[in-house]
Amino acid sequence: MTESKRIGKYEILDEIGRGGFAVVYRARDTSLDRIVALKVLHPYWTNDPGFAARFRREARAAAGLRHPHVVTVYETGEAEGQLYIAMEYLPGRTLQELLEAEGALPLETALPILEQVAQALDYAHGQGVVHRDVKPGNVIVEEEERGVQATLTDFGLVKAMEGSAALTSQGTLLGSPEYMAPEQADPERAAEVGPAADRYALGIVAYQSLTGRVPFPGNTPATLNAHEHKPVPSPRSFHPQISGAVEAALLKMLAKAPADRFAAACAFAARLRQARLAADEARRREAQLAPLYDRLQAAAAQKDWAEVLALGGRIQALDPAYRDVAGRMEQARRELRRGRRRPVPAWAWGVGGAVVLGVMVLLVVFGSRWNEWLVQRPAETPTITRTHTPTLTPTMVPSTPAPTGTPTDTPTPTETPTRVPTPTPADTWVRPADEMVMVYVPAGSFEMGSTDGHSDEQPVHTVALNAFWIDRTEVSNAQYALCVGDGVCDEAGFVNDADLNGDDYPVVGVSWYDADIYCKWVDARLPTEAEWEYAARGPEGHIYPWGNRDPTCDLAQYSGCSERTVPVGSLPDGASWCEALDLAGNVWEWVADWYDEDYYERSLSGNPMGPEEGEHRVLRGGSWLGGPGGLRSAIRNWIHLDGRNSSNGFRCARGSQ
Repeated sequence: MTESKRIGKYEILDEIGRGGFAVVYRARDTSLDRIVALKVLHPYWTNDPGFAARFRREARAAAGLRHPHVVTVYETGEAEGQLYIAMEYLPGRTLQELLEAEGALPLETALPILEQVAQALDYAHGQGVVHRDVKPGNVIVEEEERGVQATLTDFGLVKAMEGSAALTSQGTLLGSPEYMAPEQADPERAAEVGPAADRYALGIVAYQSLTGRVPFPGNTPATLNAHEHKPVPSPRSFHPQISGAVEAALLKMLAKAPADRFAAACAFAARLRQARLAADEARRREAQLAPLYDRLQAAAAQKDWAEVLALGGRIQALDPAYRDVAGRMEQARRELRRGRRRPVPAWAWGVGGAVVLGVMVLLVVFGSRWNEWLVQRPAETPTITRTHTPTLTPTMVPSTPAPTGTPTDTPTPTETPTRVPTPTPADTWVRPADEMVMVYVPAGSFEMGSTDGHSDEQPVHTVALNAFWIDRTEVSNAQYALCVGDGVCDEAGFVNDADLNGDDYPVVGVSWYDADIYCKWVDARLPTEAEWEYAARGPEGHIYPWGNRDPTCDLAQYSGCSERTVPVGSLPDGASWCEALDLAGNVWEWVADWYDEDYYERSLSGNPMGPEEGEHRVLRGGSWLGGPGGLRSAIRNWIHLDGRNSSNGFRCARGSQ
């Protein structure tokens, strides 16, 4: 054969591979003048009269597969007493050769290869074709400008060989024991062999790609027994850099029972991609957090407790459980409280002692007369002073400090307290930390988004929310100054701008971090995007907080009314259905959510919290710098969470429980 350099119409150019069943040549199809990969089976296969028919049948099935990651089969035939199959020639190397050269691959390198093989398998399984011999030697890897390209080869060859007398005569195991599923390793379970066996083999390929070795080395019956009965060694025991999520995905794909594996090869690949994205996010977040944490440590060493709180708030906005930040912040709060307690002067102790001594003398001298007078004094009926504040049902009482809404009664010992009624939209509560009035928003649902605005307001979708409280107005300069004075908040921008820094005007020049820290300082939080829009539009879904009338300057502050902000709450006619003010105009308001243009397509229907990550945060409501077109309650704005400007402010919210 080698002397003639020709098999049928194929001119042999060079040998590119050799195995127990066949030799693979790079050859030229002389009739079509194209280069092919020609797999020529060893001569002993022709001794089995039934094999040739099975071989051609399986080759025809493989030739019917058309997929970018499945090798193209051109034809099968027999020449000079040898069976052959002509396939698309791929100039790359096998994955086996890549692993032998590189060893264990990082997940970002292995993942594209595994994903493409998974796509090929799911496609073939959908066409009723099972490979039965998935292994690195049957995956061709090419480096192209568009990235790595993986192609799966040798579909159907193992099935054609099943039951062949040549196997017995050669004493050869069918397939590759290191990659065989438990059901494939046991001849009595041949009926169970199906797509799940290919997925198990893909799991072995992934295991080897990421650890540099297979879980059960060897090509002997003992290897098959290990697949059937022995637990798969932990991938992390061979390669500690593998994450727990990746290990869990590998072990699930290598479950002994076919039903316990992933239901599709691409589902396995998707889990690996999720693990990679999570690892990338963790690295990105650590790159953000580590410098902030170093600054926090330095601030703590310098006993700059206000800076510790500010930095801690920024860190917890990204990762609430990061290292020991919570403990550092609690230490900072204690130190700040201790610093605000002024020591009592020595002279005050002396004066106080004299006063106490004098009082004791008077009690001794006049005690008996006092008791006589108290006994003779006529009894008076105690009175109750009731000042109505918003009330909560027992199931809605927030954590301390909280809007209990309980009437401020001073009952007599015999009086039975009045039952606390359920809150209504008219109920309010004055927050102790900054004396902000909060309004109650009852639970309900509404249609969020709009078909009249930008694409990021679509699709319109129904959202249901639990009850919550929201600030009646935007946080003012005077209120924000309390947080600055308490050593918690950073000073806002634009504080020296005479047009913006009045005590009753909304604070501006605050980043999202600043707003988040302030709301936490008052035992609240920023409202979610859904809560903000519901507080503005209500269950009726109004266009503007006050309804559907076009904006005027007595309803909202926007460009054309005056060239500055107005004091918070000074436009009561623009109140929303829950009596919240300034939701349209004056300043854009930070909300809690990350911005994602397409988030509404996958938003939860109940209490949505927004995307899990992003680069920008959402603002709502329009501002004094924008026109009336920006006042619609459904409009979404966004900037980087470090952004500060003269048109951004905020208000806070909190749950009802």
